[in-house]
Amino acid sequence: MSSVSDDTESSSHFVTPASDVRLSATQQALAGSTAKGATKLILYPLDTFKSRRQARRFGELQEFRHLQTLRGVYRGIVPKLLLYSPYQAVYMSAYITARDHLLQGPLGDSVATFAVAGAVAEVAGSAIRLPMEVAKLRLQLGAYSNSFQAFKDILMNPWRLTRGFVPQTIMHDCSYSACGWLFFESGRQWLYSLRGSSNLPVYENLLLGFAAGTLTSLVTNPFDVIKTRIIGSSSETPPGILSTAKSIWRFEGLGAFWQGASLRLGQYRVTVSHRSLSKKGKALRESLDTATAAKKLAANTSNKS
Repeated sequence: MSSVSDDTESSSHFVTPASDVRLSATQQALAGSTAKGATKLILYPLDTFKSRRQARRFGELQEFRHLQTLRGVYRGIVPKLLLYSPYQAVYMSAYITARDHLLQGPLGDSVATFAVAGAVAEVAGSAIRLPMEVAKLRLQLGAYSNSFQAFKDILMNPWRLTRGFVPQTIMHDCSYSACGWLFFESGRQWLYSLRGSSNLPVYENLLLGFAAGTLTSLVTNPFDVIKTRIIGSSSETPPGILSTAKSIWRFEGLGAFWQGASLRLGQYRVTVSHRSLSKKGKALRESLDTATAAKKLAANTSNKS
């Protein structure tokens, strides 16, 4: 088991996670995209109910009664499954690359490094995530009749995506990613210093993921509500961020900004935990493979002697 002092670089107090040493950015991206893709499929109905509650005043669901079927709650899953793994691969590769570069810069191992790296990763992945989220959300709300119509509309009217860049990518995605990595990486570094090792037990990765997901979901839920109202709007000229926020405050009150928070908590806590466990599991499998190969080599050597 490696000590903190072994893993700490002279120019930074950041402790490189053991999984980052064993796995390349591409391997971590593939592991993360596979785990999160499976999680999204299982938890997708929670996301559908959350989106519908946030899209209408006071969480009114009467409008969506005809969509409360198994097929109805999985509306939008096709663009999600098709695009999520490529997005996640780009996102994780961009995050790890940005984080490692920022650690060597003036920000060092401050919390700003993780927040900025998370935001950079979201902007890098927005070319994939933005059309995915717009298609998914509008399918969930019944604005598109099927996935073919959603993709066709996006391809025929790409300028509509630019209207969602600020509320979706800048306001929601970047803030969520920045907060998520800030909480997760800060907590992980604290545990490393506490334990004196960059190897954490699975249960600690799980608890850390739950804690980071919970805090991030609560802090950024108002942005999620505003983003959903704007992108889910049926108007040809959707409202702006400030006008949407003022309308929610005026007609529904402060509590409306946390509409759907419980559903979001259930979805994102598992997702963040899955991310940490997928990296941990891959690293453990590689360690076992290395140990097995070493035993075989030792056995062959003894046989020859």
